[in-house]
Amino acid sequence: MNPSIDFQRLTSAWEMLQSVAPIAHIETEQDYEEAITLLNSILDIVRDDCLHPLYSFVSIIGDLIETYEMKDG
Repeated sequence: MNPSIDFQRLTSAWEMLQSVAPIAHIETEQDYEEAITLLNSILDIVRDDCLHPLYSFVSIIGDLIETYEMKDG
């Protein structure tokens, strides 16, 4: 564990992110559909630009979707 992490700031940042882009573990088909919609919206902007600031976010959402598809598959 990294003792230099400010968990109070991390919590605030996470809550702010979720208010802008509701990203979370995918548990239901509705969660899955929302994640797909979010991913497609971000991909419309990011495309295949690996230097775009949201590129890693695309990967994270994609990983969540893939995990759900493998579990549900």
